This record gives sequence, C-alpha cells and structure tokens, in this order.
Amino acid sequence: MAAYGVEVTFAIRNARFYASADGVRIRVFSLDKEMEIIEQVAETETVYGQSDSFFKEKLSLNFRFEKMQRFRAIIYVLNSSTNTVMGSMGTADFDISMMFACGGRLSLPITSSLSTVTLEVSGKVPEYYSQFLRLKFHGNHIHSPDGLPLQLYYILSIPAEERTLMLHKSEMLKDSKNPEWSDFRIPLFLLNYFNESSIQIHVYNYTPNHDDSLVGHCTTTLTQLQQGVGHFNSYMLMEPSGKRIHEKTNVELKEMKLENDGPNFFKMLENNVKLQLTTAIDLTASNGNPVNSNSLHYIHPHQPSAYLEALLQTTPPLLAYLPNPQNPFIGSLGFGAKVQGPGGALQLSHCFCLNGAPTDPRVEGLAGLISSYRQATMGLQPFAPTDFSEVIYFVSKFAKAETRRHVGLYFILLIYSDGGPANALNMKRTIDAVVDASAHPMSIVAVGVGGQDRDHSPMRNLEKLALKHSDGRLLVRQNYTFIDSSELETSDALAMIPVQMTQWKQMFP
Repeated sequence: MAAYGVEVTFAIRNARFYASADGVRIRVFSLDKEMEIIEQVAETETVYGQSDSFFKEKLSLNFRFEKMQRFRAIIYVLNSSTNTVMGSMGTADFDISMMFACGGRLSLPITSSLSTVTLEVSGKVPEYYSQFLRLKFHGNHIHSPDGLPLQLYYILSIPAEERTLMLHKSEMLKDSKNPEWSDFRIPLFLLNYFNESSIQIHVYNYTPNHDDSLVGHCTTTLTQLQQGVGHFNSYMLMEPSGKRIHEKTNVELKEMKLENDGPNFFKMLENNVKLQLTTAIDLTASNGNPVNSNSLHYIHPHQPSAYLEALLQTTPPLLAYLPNPQNPFIGSLGFGAKVQGPGGALQLSHCFCLNGAPTDPRVEGLAGLISSYRQATMGLQPFAPTDFSEVIYFVSKFAKAETRRHVGLYFILLIYSDGGPANALNMKRTIDAVVDASAHPMSIVAVGVGGQDRDHSPMRNLEKLALKHSDGRLLVRQNYTFIDSSELETSDALAMIPVQMTQWKQMFP
C-alpha cells in the first residue's frame, strides 16, 4: 500500500545561550526497535542569537501507518565566530505516528543547564492527499444472464499483488437494461499508486437467496480514464471466459472531474478521531496444548508463542492512535474455549474476556494484553469449532453506536486464528457479521497463525468483494483484510486501515 509523503519541520522555543555558544542546529537520526541510532536522516541550518528558532530545513519522509517510525533529534549549540559545535543542548525522541495522532504537532520539553527548551515537531501533508477523482458510469443493453429480473450493480476494483482493493460499489438499480448509476469519488493518490495496474469493473445482477450472478466485466486504467468522456472510455462487457457478450453491451464513462476537498486519514486525526483497538485470539483445541512445544500457544519463559509473536507485530503500530496512548485501554477477547458459566459449569464460548471479567474486556496497555493472554491460555479449556462471528458482533455493536452518536471513534478488530470458520454454518455467520459491520466505522484484520501447516483459506475467502448477508444485504465497503502471520514484516494489511477509514468517511460524512 502507498506510503504518504510528508514533511516534518522543527522549531525551538525558550533557548538560552552562553556568550561563547549562541547558535543552534538540529540533527535528526532514525532509530531501530531497540531505540538505537540507525543513521542521520536530516540536519537543519544554524540559527544564531534567537531564543525562538524556526528552521527552514525539513525532514522529508514516507510515512507508513503500519510501521513504527521513531527518530531522535539532537540540539547542538555553536559558536557564531568559529561556526564550531560547542556541545549539546539536549535530545528528544519522537514518533511520527504519535505526531499525527496529536493533530500533526508535538511539543517536547528538553531540560538544559540554562533553561527548559521546547522542541516543536510539526508534520505537513500535501493537499494532494485530499484530491479525489469524481467518476460516473452508465450501462447499456445489459441483460440478465439467467433470465432473472434485472437488479444491476457494479464493483470497481484494483487487483493488487496481495489482495484486490475495492474502490467503489455502486447502488443497485432495478428493471433497467441501461442503468444510470450515481457518481462517486476515489482518492487520487490510490489511483496514482496503482498507476500501472488495471482497474476492473464487474457488473452483477442481484439474486435473492443466492450468490449474485456475474453479468460481465471490463478493464481500464487511470491513463485511459484521464482521457475523459468519449469512445476511449466505453468498454464492452466480457464473459469470465473472455468472450465478448454483445457489441452493444457496455459500460461507459459519463463524468470525470478532479476535486480538492475530500477527506483523508490525516484530516480525521486533526478532527480528533481516535482508534479503539480490540484483539480476539483463537483458543480452540486445534492450536495444541500450551504445555507442548508444538503448540501455537506454547508457553515459554524466553520465547513468545506463535500467537504472541503475531500480537507483538501488529498491535504496537496502532497504540499511538488510541485515546491516552501512553497507557491505553485495549479490548482483549478470546473465542473457541470452555469458560465458567453463571452456574459455575464450563460451557463453550465464542466470545469471552481474556481478563476474566464478565463483560468488560479492556486491559491496560500492551503489558496488560500479554498478561491476560498468558493467563487465559493456562486457565481455559480449549474446544471447537472455530467461529469468530461473535467477536465481530461484539465490537460492531459499539461501532453502530458511534454511527449514531458521532463521538469521533473508529474501531479496529484484530483477529488471530489458525484456521478460520470451521464449517458452512460458521462461515455463513461470519459473512453476516462482516457485511453487517461494513456500514459502520470499523475495520477487521484477520491474522492467520501457524504458517504453511494450517489451512487459512476460510479466512482468506472473507476478503471477497461480493459478500452478501443471509438476509440479502450487500457488503457496503471493504472492511476485512487477511494476512498470514509469516508475511507480517512485508505485508500492507495494516496499511489498509487508513484507506478504509477514508472510504467510510467519504460514504458517511
């Protein structure tokens, strides 16, 4: 997924100088996970004789939501006569995620021998990320492939390397062979990032109580769309085999224009939107006994289990965006084990609090999350089958409340499982849960644990863009992402979250 090009500027306030050291300069270094310096990435010019210094030199970088990007700023003092470094006024570490989560600015106090200096770190995002392309498509001479009444809609998507990205799903229009679908907007930076990729349009006919019928598909590109309305952007629909349906059966572009006032992830943060994070861990028997070394929940004093390792790779990048990020509350759920019921008897539960509480799964910070997970693996009885639909419903009820209240929350559910829905009934329930949540401020990331030894296809199948609820409702927007735990270092799964947040804000302003 695309990285965001940003500029970081620096300023110093309330600096005090010695007679022999009256200038300041900042050098910025990138840090690794152990907070050790990797390399110098920026250096400002020197400003002399000013207690409040604003530096013109900037740090330009590619911001990645899914990565921890930490830096260290060292403030040097210089002699104006010799332009030599006389010492350091102090250092400050900062996190790019934390900066944007705080509205794009951090004020970091640095205590020096003469005064407490404030280092201001500010991030600026180009207006380019607020640019949207407004498009409108019509269909012509479209017929039902199976003779059922026409209820036509289309899905606009980009087949990327890891997954297919849904750009737009149209409304459903009934009883028209020449549907005139409504216009919509797509973030321009997404299209530019996938500039060399094909953009696909799949037209479906809605079929009650059954999977929708694919009428046909066609392909275009950003370069072709930029040629505007005309014969260049009239596309004949093709059958899945590649055979042309009919020379008059087509989809054509009816409108295209650039707009500059769209929502983006950074504007949402500036408006104080916060993430609410919940994790849900699979404790079914298929994961193995935690006391055995071949278990995915194996408890070892010096080596994290496969589940804990996945947890530690996916949760830290999100913590900066939570309320009170220094000590945030994280939802900690489990599913697929027998827990103590109201009468004291053990009963199977597909949604329970790992901290042992009856209804409140919140724990304090990453340490609380790890502690609750370890206690649960030792104290619960693993069972079967795998079904995480209930944990989706548990979180989505809060997302539904946010839809009504508009407090400024967006919910993230991280699901960790070694296999996904175990049978057709559980898959149906899970599809219903995913579709039901798609109209609300919530993203689901499912992490397949266990590598090549486990069948993660049920979890991967939930990424299909044409999912339909058992009551007939269609997936409103793409809100579910799957990633194998063996690919977490290189995957863009978490990077889908800002895109999905922007799409939700675009649909439900």
